[in-house]
Amino acid sequence: MNYGRYQIVKELGKGSMGVVYQAHDPQIDRLVALKALRQDRVTSEDFVQRFLKEAKAIGRLSHQNIVTVYDVGRDHGTIYIAMEFLEGTPLNEVIQEKRFTLEKIVDLGVQVAEALDYAHQKGIVHRDIKPTNIILTPDGQAKITDFGIARIEDPLATQQTQAGEILGTPVYMSPEQVMGRPVDGRSDLYSLGVILYEISTQKRPFRGSNLASIFRAITQDNPAEPTTTDPSISRDLSELIMKSLNKTPGERVQTGKAMAEALTACLAARESKAPPPQPAEKRTKQHGLFIIIAFIALSVAGGLAYYFMAKGKPDKGESPSVVEVAKPGLLKVESVPTGAQVFLDGSFQGKTPLRLELPFGKYEVRLSLPDYYEWEAQLQLNQEGETPLFCRLIPMEEMNP
Repeated sequence: MNYGRYQIVKELGKGSMGVVYQAHDPQIDRLVALKALRQDRVTSEDFVQRFLKEAKAIGRLSHQNIVTVYDVGRDHGTIYIAMEFLEGTPLNEVIQEKRFTLEKIVDLGVQVAEALDYAHQKGIVHRDIKPTNIILTPDGQAKITDFGIARIEDPLATQQTQAGEILGTPVYMSPEQVMGRPVDGRSDLYSLGVILYEISTQKRPFRGSNLASIFRAITQDNPAEPTTTDPSISRDLSELIMKSLNKTPGERVQTGKAMAEALTACLAARESKAPPPQPAEKRTKQHGLFIIIAFIALSVAGGLAYYFMAKGKPDKGESPSVVEVAKPGLLKVESVPTGAQVFLDGSFQGKTPLRLELPFGKYEVRLSLPDYYEWEAQLQLNQEGETPLFCRLIPMEEMNP
C-alpha cells in the first residue's frame, strides 16, 4: 500500500487523530514516519483544507527539538503528513523505567521549554504536550511530535472534537483548556509543568478514577508540593513546578524562554549550595566518632528495650491491658446544588445534606447528581467531632460552552 510516493512498511500506532506508519521514500531512499488522518476525522472539505494549511505551517518550523515535517499530501480519500522518522523511546516509557536526577530533569525541561518558545513565537500552540508526544533519542535529545495537530477544530463538530481531546489525555491539560476556554502558549507550559511534577515525584499532580474527578482536580485542587512528597527534590525546582501549575495563566511562567532560564537557575542554585569537600583526615575522625556514638546509643536503646519488655509482662493472674477503641467521628456532607447522592466506599448512604457517624479511617467519597459531573475524593477521618465536607458540583453544559 502506498500514500502518494511513500511505500508503507508497517503500522507503528494509532491515535485519536490518525494512524502512524513507517514508510519508505524511494525518491531520496530514506525512512519516514507517515501519519494518515483517520477517515472519521475527514468530516468536510473545509476541514481537510484547513488541516492541509495547518500542516504546511508546521512544516515551516525548524528546531532541533521539534520533529521535522517533510511533506503533506492527499490519497485514499484522506490526508497524510510525512515527517522525520525518530529512533528513540517515548517519555512515558522512560518515566516508568527509571528515576531522573535533577540534572536530567533540568536538561529535559530546558529542551522542551526552548522548543515551545520557538513555536509560540511562530504563532503555533501545541495543545497536547504529554509524555507520549515527547521522544527521547539514544543520545538524550528530546523531540516534540504531533506538533499543532490539536489546534485543528471543525466548527461543525466542535462537541466531538473537544470530547475526543479531553478523553485522550486530560491529566496534562490546563484548567482553561479543560473548561473549553481560549488557550495560548502558557497552556503548553502548564502541561510541561505537569510532566516535570510527574518526573520529579513519580506521581501525577491531578488524578481521579473518572473524567469528572480529573476535571474537578485540575480546576479546583492544588497538589502537594514536590518537596513534601520527596524532601530530596530541589526546593527551587519544586517552587518553579508549583508556579507552572497555577490555575491563573497570568500567575505562571509566561514564556518558554523564561521557563528554560528558571530551570537552569535551579541547577546553578543547587551547585552553589553544595558544601565544600572535607579533608580526608577530618572525615576519618568524624567517621570514628560517629561509630562510637552509634555504639553507645544502641547499647542504651537495648537496655531500655529489655527493661520495658520485662516490665510490660503481666504477672501470673494479672489481666492483660485492654486497648481502647477510638470514638467515631461525624462527617457532615453538603453540596451545591443539594440532593446529590452520597456514596461511601461504593455504598449509598443518602442524599445531601447528610450527617454520617463513622469510625476513624480513610474513605472514598463520591457525590452523584443527574446532569452534573460526579465528584470524588479520598477523605481521612481522624478527629472527634464534626468534619465538614462541601463540594460544588459542575454542570455538564459548563464544560461544553
